[in-house]
Amino acid sequence: MIRPAPALLALIGAFLLVCLAPRSAQADNAGFALAPKNATFAFDARELSTLLGRENASGVRPIIEALAGRDALMTFDALARRCNAAGDIVAQEVFSGRVAFSLIDVTGNPSWIFGIEADDDRCARVLAMLGAKMRAPGIFDAPTEQLTIRRVGGWLLVSPSRGGEEALDAASRRIAVEDAESSLLGEPLAQQLLVSDAPVRIFVRHDPPIGGATTIGVRARDDGKDARGGLRAEIDGQYDDPPLGEANVVGVLDGALIRALEERAVFAVSSPANGRPGTSDAFWLALVPELRPTPTMRANLAGERLVLFGASSDRVAPALAVAWRVDDAVQAKHDQDQHMRGVLCGLARGVEAEADAGASKVDHGKPDDGAADVGRITAVTAPAVRTSPLIGPFLDRYLGRSFKLGEAVLCWETVTTPCGGWQLYASDPAWMADVSRELVKSSCTENGKRKVGGLGFCDGPRAAAVLRRWRPLAGDAPDDRVGRGIDALAATVEELGRMRFSYTAPGVGRLQATVELEPLGRLAAERRAATRAPDGPAAGGAR
Repeated sequence: MIRPAPALLALIGAFLLVCLAPRSAQADNAGFALAPKNATFAFDARELSTLLGRENASGVRPIIEALAGRDALMTFDALARRCNAAGDIVAQEVFSGRVAFSLIDVTGNPSWIFGIEADDDRCARVLAMLGAKMRAPGIFDAPTEQLTIRRVGGWLLVSPSRGGEEALDAASRRIAVEDAESSLLGEPLAQQLLVSDAPVRIFVRHDPPIGGATTIGVRARDDGKDARGGLRAEIDGQYDDPPLGEANVVGVLDGALIRALEERAVFAVSSPANGRPGTSDAFWLALVPELRPTPTMRANLAGERLVLFGASSDRVAPALAVAWRVDDAVQAKHDQDQHMRGVLCGLARGVEAEADAGASKVDHGKPDDGAADVGRITAVTAPAVRTSPLIGPFLDRYLGRSFKLGEAVLCWETVTTPCGGWQLYASDPAWMADVSRELVKSSCTENGKRKVGGLGFCDGPRAAAVLRRWRPLAGDAPDDRVGRGIDALAATVEELGRMRFSYTAPGVGRLQATVELEPLGRLAAERRAATRAPDGPAAGGAR
């Protein structure tokens, strides 16, 4: 069964790009009455064709395929063939007005229902385009396209012929009375969505271990009046294993710094930090126990962690930087020197088995000694910036070479600012220098401080360029599914433009987020070109 995961929020965000009405919608929930209570994916949207001009309609097909699978495109493709017209013309016909879609499970077989709210004239046009023949009053078959169709009230319902009869029979009964007993209308996780007046509403159910569901309401950023200025998605989720955030944890985070980094980074996220390892750290701590921060390091933390990805010009993998804000930079530098001495020992221990049998034992020396003998791998240090190539072989051994991280180097320094400082770590020296300069320049203003569980951004064109170049886990075969998925994801996030987000976890298993999508318009091509040929070894893109 196809069940999109919340890790693919970028894909969902891209879908939102083509699914916005310019006017407010009434909280009429007939579209969700189509979906059975166990539906894994459903949306109810009005006036999709508002944004489906020639430049946008071409992106509908791969986005829906990525979200709902190839079979869900059967109706759209059939219409395109039947009317012998371009996809954007079909989109204007099919997606004008109101539409609904759901993925369902009929006796163990995945299926879907596509609904079009339409008057008699529009129903007649769609039926003609599909080559449908009436079998009984209100019941039609499109044998060439292997579709079965129902006319129920003001809706035209379409489903695959195989397994679709039962699904349409049940949907016809539900939509006639908006039955909450057997539809998503009665799903507890959907209740917040049902009271939303957003023009586009989406429900996504997740498999274990994440479990639960995500609901998304979408409107124009400008109070729902004009989609050209971008979109705002309001996300609410309840999970067995939340993908982001720790329950009831918020921090005062630096929104101004995040905005300043938008012209350099591919992706950035700021979150509260107390230095305690989380469940996601267990694997790395088992391999390198020295990664656990000391009590003095934790006591000096100022409560904010920053994670940044940039684009590297000489490595296929993205450049990563992680920084912890500290109150006392002098103390932080001393703590970092001592901490990294142990971390290098742990990394060297992890790669020693790969070294020649006659390699010498590790002797890390002192933090400022210049070069520390680590067998066949040397850790080069400088007065302020320290680097070690140990991390590349370590990641290759424990993650596999298909992640293409073997050329990474571990860099670290303590950055002093007028308001304290940062302990900074990175996988690329030039990227660390770039981030360090921005931390000094932009991290001491009080403007933009926000009390949330996390905030950040993703630059779509830059992220797409990184994905196409990196292609982790992808093979060389033309039919490689991972490679196709990466290409589809890259194309999708590229169309997003810039995505800004913030989130909180107000309770156990709960996640609430706001995502704003800002189309880059005419700057998109310029930014893509700049990302492909960055200015400097680790530039994030055009300034």
